[in-house]
Amino acid sequence: MVLFRKSKRRAASLLEIIIGLPIVLILLLAVVQFGLLQSNQQTLKMASRAGALVAAELTIDGTETEPDSTIVAAIDEVLIQGGLLSPGETIKTVGEVQLNYVVYDYDNDDVLEDEIYFSNGCDPPPVDGFVNYPYPDYYYVQVTICIPATRLAPNAMACFGVDFSGRDAIMTSLFRHELSPLSPVP
Repeated sequence: MVLFRKSKRRAASLLEIIIGLPIVLILLLAVVQFGLLQSNQQTLKMASRAGALVAAELTIDGTETEPDSTIVAAIDEVLIQGGLLSPGETIKTVGEVQLNYVVYDYDNDDVLEDEIYFSNGCDPPPVDGFVNYPYPDYYYVQVTICIPATRLAPNAMACFGVDFSGRDAIMTSLFRHELSPLSPVP
């Protein structure tokens, strides 16, 4: 009789392990993937900040057709150091950079406003659910970076129905343009 109870207990324990272990492994995998996504999103944010800081000190005359190479170099440096790009890659080949600006043109005493990008553009993400949120009333530059989400973390949860392939991670930074006057935009 005692042997029968031990074998029942052993069978119940084995059943719990068979059911519980995959659930625990899925949760562990999800936590690791989420942690990688969050960590690499911070790297992406730092890259957009680096690009915006460089753009804030550039002379923009309105003739640009794509983001300046110094902006791209600053972004590439941060992304390579963060491990999101390999040393031979550039953001131009794997993602997208968009520069939105409202700057003062001293030569023509006018306000220049435009958005420039490499190929498709990459609109800044909406704020508080509003797609057309108000921009500041001062002269600014805004750098937005789009990169495939699969570059931030492996798509390990795809086999469990949580697939983020085909999606982009978007980060944006906005700074006052240093070479424009401090007065509000007319």
